[in-house]
Amino acid sequence: MKPCKELLEIIQPAYAPCSNFTSACSSLKWAPESGYVPRGFLGATGSLDEIELVLVFAEPGDPHMTEKHETMQSSLDYTYQCMKNGADLFHRNVRKILDMCFPGESFDMQMRKTWMTESLLCSAPKESGAVASSAWRACSTCYLKPQINLLPKAVVVALGSKAQTRLSSVGIPFLKAGAAAPPGCNFKGAKESWQAAANELKARRVISK
Repeated sequence: MKPCKELLEIIQPAYAPCSNFTSACSSLKWAPESGYVPRGFLGATGSLDEIELVLVFAEPGDPHMTEKHETMQSSLDYTYQCMKNGADLFHRNVRKILDMCFPGESFDMQMRKTWMTESLLCSAPKESGAVASSAWRACSTCYLKPQINLLPKAVVVALGSKAQTRLSSVGIPFLKAGAAAPPGCNFKGAKESWQAAANELKARRVISK
């Protein structure tokens, strides 16, 4: 289930590894043998013009104990299996959001219409913790903004305050929604915000017809 080449070409330099590790992102970790590589993006398995929804998360959590990635394809395959099988609460919540947006459709069909990505492609120094502004600004500018620029007709949903701040910094319009990962997913109103985003997507779909 490989994403379309136009999006992968934007992210590919992050596996060189990314030049930002020696400057703006020096506080972040590159350790493929432990799963610490840019990851968390998935979907867009058809063509760019099929994509109706972009979900933007903060950053990937710490890798699972068994993770290691020698290539971008390895991280894609792992993310796909985690999301399809609902490996943890975050993945299960994202599946709920997808089902709200595209009810009755299979996961693989939803993936043709959705691009999921991170506002910071690498894990925070401490899971769910603060990230140096130099790091997320560099990543948002080099990777996030170019991805979204390819999808001007898609509804962009920023899940959680980190993703919202980072999208705002590069001037991308978006809908606000609660985070899909804990602790944010447990906050009052989170699930209602996911449904509101799904309702907006459906409303725009009707208008565009």
